[in-house]
Parts: sequence; C-alpha cells; structure tokens
Amino acid sequence: MIRYFIFFCVLLISSLSVKSAPVKIVCSTDNPKGSIHVVALEKFGELIAKYSNGRLIAEIHFRGNEEFPAIMGEEVNMNMMMTSHSGVHNRVHVTAIASGNASIKASILEFLMLPYIFEDKKSAMKLFRSKFMMEEINEVLARKHNIRAIGWLIGGFRHMTNSKKPVQRLEDIQGLVIRTPRNRLMRDTYMTLGAEVIPLNWELTFEALKKGEIDGQENPYSVIADSKFWDANQKYVTNNGPFLWVGPILMNEEFYQSLPDDLKNVVRKAGREAAEYEWEWENKKNNEFKAILLNNNMKILDLEDKQRWVDATKPLWEKYYKFIGYGDEAKGKKIVENVLIITNQ
Repeated sequence: MIRYFIFFCVLLISSLSVKSAPVKIVCSTDNPKGSIHVVALEKFGELIAKYSNGRLIAEIHFRGNEEFPAIMGEEVNMNMMMTSHSGVHNRVHVTAIASGNASIKASILEFLMLPYIFEDKKSAMKLFRSKFMMEEINEVLARKHNIRAIGWLIGGFRHMTNSKKPVQRLEDIQGLVIRTPRNRLMRDTYMTLGAEVIPLNWELTFEALKKGEIDGQENPYSVIADSKFWDANQKYVTNNGPFLWVGPILMNEEFYQSLPDDLKNVVRKAGREAAEYEWEWENKKNNEFKAILLNNNMKILDLEDKQRWVDATKPLWEKYYKFIGYGDEAKGKKIVENVLIITNQ
C-alpha cells in the first residue's frame, strides 16, 4: 500500500512539473543588436517573463546572435507567422517587421505607408494607442492573415540616401536608381517622384549598394547607422521623409488563441509596453544616430521644396484605397478617414 502511495506521489509531482514548464515564445528578426526591432523584442521577452511569473519565456533570434541567429529574412518570417509553421526551421511565434514589408501580405496596412500621412511621431503615437488599431485592425489581421499586432514600433522618418549627388529639389532625384522594399506603394511613391526604382529584399540591399547595382535606398537614421551604409558607398542623406518607419510586433494568431486568458493579457500588456519603451528609446537615440552619420562623412541635406514632394505623391492615396479595402475602395477610404480623425485630434 505504501509502495502504491509513493508511486502515486511521484506521478503527481511529475505531472505538476510538466504543467509548470514555461511556454517558450520564439521571436525572430533579421536585424542586429541595437536595432529598434531587437530593443523591442528583448523588452517584450523581459516583460512576459515578469508579468507571467516565469510561465512565459522568450527565445530571441536576431542577426549576429551566435546562440540564436536570425531564422530567416523579414518576408520569410512574415510567411511563417501567417502559415503557423516554418518548415525545417523552428516555429516562429513573434516577429518585428517594417510595415512596408508586412503590407505586402496584409494589404490593409498599406494605409501606414501613404506618403506624408504622418505629420510627426506624436500623430503615430495617438494612432497606435487607439482601439481602432488594437481591435478593429487586429480583427482583420487575425481573420484574414492569422496574425495580430501586439504592439507598434515607431522609428524615424525614412530618408533617402544615395552615392551620386546631393538631392534637395524634386528635379535632383531624376535618374537615381533607388531601392525600396517589395512594397508597391513605396515603389510607386519613388517612381512618381522621378526615380528609377528597384524593389529588393532587405538582406540583399547592402551588397547591391556596395556593388553599385543601385544608387541609393531609404530608411531612418537608425537603420542607416545600424547598417553602416557609408561602407556601401552612400554619401548623401536627404531629409525627404515621405514615410515614417512604423512596424508591428506580430504574433501568430493560432498561437495567441492557444494561450489561457491570463497569458493573453500578459502578451498584450507586454507588447504595448515594449513598444512604448522603444518609442522613448528611439527618441533619445535619434540625435545620436544622426551624429554617427555625420561622423562617417555622410552629408545630411534638407529639402528646399518639400511641398512639391507632398503634392506630387498625394494622388497615390486615392489609387490605393482599393488595396487597403481588399478591393472595396469605399472601405479603404473609410479606414484612412478614421486614421486621420485619430491623428488630427
């Protein structure tokens, strides 16, 4: 009898230990340590462990991490998130990705890339704190794409770099070969401005610049500095900023729904707080990133005719309502109107 009792206790203890094993959340980004992606994911990992009392832990993969290297590029991570599996690789539960890349698959997010939609970063903060983003937009992302945004990152405005010449007026961009992400709106924006555009995956961009296959690209100061684009022949930075770098922290919806309600709350809380931590971090670092560019002999130039750039690209808004609304132009326009109501409050 005692032997059976001991055996039962051992089984009970084993069962409890299995139940108490933490849930591992695999996060991946093809960006390096010190990037806004990694800063946010590391903070997210810290917060989920804290708020769940160790029931959730994060395994964070990024470029240059010898223990947990980046699993794949941004576009592939996005595909993994949507399909719930990652082939021969580990499953990816969370990624941080630029909206310009996310919207290739989730076209509703193209409204975030409408040229000059954000007047400043405060406008973006208002939007990303809104129920509209966390509930209405997430409902579409979950239903159509099996993903949800648990936080929204804000970088700097995306400015153009090039190796050929100073660009300060609209005429100056003519003839330059500029890399954009594989995002039709970003491509069309630079084509409308007069550049020759080559859409290119992020992981191929540095070598293409270095080999002279393209003249330039566009990104915030932080990304230009992290990527050391001065080592890829980039000499000039033009503060044209048609796009504010924003990007979601995305979680696979199937995985999210598998969590108990209390851990869902932990994930949402940690995602929001990690994002706001990144906002503050980026604001403090922006001048440092600018100084890094100047110290590496990059010339930073302001536009002399910014309103011409704004006016030239505004017709693209109407063209893209149908994509934002998944074929329904009126629905896409309504989404943009809702965004403007929030950002202009």
